[in-house]
Amino acid sequence: MNRYNASLIAALVLAAQPLVGYAEDAEGVARVGKGTVDAVTAPAEIPGAIAEDIEKTDPVTGTVTGTVRGTAKAAGQVVKGAAEVGVGAVEAITAPLRGE
Repeated sequence: MNRYNASLIAALVLAAQPLVGYAEDAEGVARVGKGTVDAVTAPAEIPGAIAEDIEKTDPVTGTVTGTVRGTAKAAGQVVKGAAEVGVGAVEAITAPLRGE
């Protein structure tokens, strides 16, 4: 893992810490955690898609199509994870204001 990824993970963990202290609603905090996991594990979709496509076709074609398909899946998972983090953070912060 390079320095950038390690710094990004550390920043996400530190950013979520205040939410735990202020949140009365654990659902928002859980959503932040799930979104963080989705975003961080997204690159693992690429080798999985390559392996699937190699089984369906030949190694060269499977590597090319699997890389494209895995990258698209990973990008979608990162977007979904970022949305979960954002929505979860808003839910956790606004839960006391909504009286929950």
